[in-house]
Parts: sequence; C-alpha cells; structure tokens
Amino acid sequence: MTPACCDLIVPPGDGKGWAKGLSAAGDPRVARAAAAHRGLRYERRTPLTECKWSRGGLTTLPLRWSDAMAYIVGLTATDGCLVSSRPRIDFTSADRQLVETYISVLGRADRIAAARTRAGGVVFVVQMTDRSLYEWFRSVGLSPRKSLTIGSIDAPDEFLFPLVRGLLDGDGSIVNAVWRADTTRRSNYYWEYLNI
Repeated sequence: MTPACCDLIVPPGDGKGWAKGLSAAGDPRVARAAAAHRGLRYERRTPLTECKWSRGGLTTLPLRWSDAMAYIVGLTATDGCLVSSRPRIDFTSADRQLVETYISVLGRADRIAAARTRAGGVVFVVQMTDRSLYEWFRSVGLSPRKSLTIGSIDAPDEFLFPLVRGLLDGDGSIVNAVWRADTTRRSNYYWEYLNI
C-alpha cells in the first residue's frame, strides 16, 4: 500500500514549469497556448496608483501630432534611443533640465538617473517602457539604431518648427556673433553672422 503523499506526485512533463525549453514548433500544447494569445492586446487591470512598486506612470501626452509631440520627436531623434530588445525608450543628456522637460512634456514621472561617461563627466538618463509611445515613434520615422537607420521624419508641415526646435535643443546650437575682418587695412569692417 502506497502512502497518501505519493498520490500527489506529478508525472514528468506535467505541473509547474512543464513548458520550459519547449516551443510551439515542437509541442502542440505550447502551439495552442501561443495561438490563443496571438493578436491580443493586454490592458492593465490594476491602476498604477495601487501598484506597490515605483513606476513612471503612463504617457499623458496624446499620441498624435501636436506642437508638444513634435518637440518630443525632435528630442528623441537627437538625444533619444529606441531599444530594440524590448519596447523601451532611453533619453540621455548632459543637461538635467532638458531631461526633466522631456518627461514633463510627456506627462510622466520617471526617475532620472545620473551616469558617468568614459571621460569622467556626468549625463542624466531616463528610461521608459511604453509600448504605445514606442510604436508611435516607429510609425513617424524613428527607429532603433537610429544612427545607422534614420531617414525622414514624417511630420506634417504645420509642426515643422516645433520639430526643428526639438532637433536643435537635442544636438544643435545657434551662434550669433560679430566678425571683425582684416583690421590692418580697414579698421571698421565688421559683419554679423548667424550660424546654426
């Protein structure tokens, strides 16, 4: 007679962790489970305010073209990064105020971390996991590994100036200066120039 505790032993291949190492191609149970979830979009059931861990929250800026979103797209195209391993958006800048502006325009409350550069300087980094924002960025022309893949940004004409402002705030500069030419022959030969 076997003891009652032995009746609870689960045969190999069943129970917790049974699918570990299996794929949909080799196991029909995994294939059925994958087919049942394909195409579904999951929504959060527990509001973020009730979660016990610290999160940056959701993006409150609507995912459509506006002056604010065009500015964000410009900043993301220059100082941002779409991480391809998961739908994460990284934004890095040596200017902490610019990082604070970035997350506040998006309506988020993510943590800003300070990181050391190879040269010993400090940069400020914010990382956000927001699949909807990530996919919207992809739809307007941003892409992972942007240095190698970026093309045109599909922005409507009325949002060109906020987009350019974001591009310039991220990686640009504007210099307005006065140049004094050959002072040996002409003592008052000056010109003002604007360099972008």
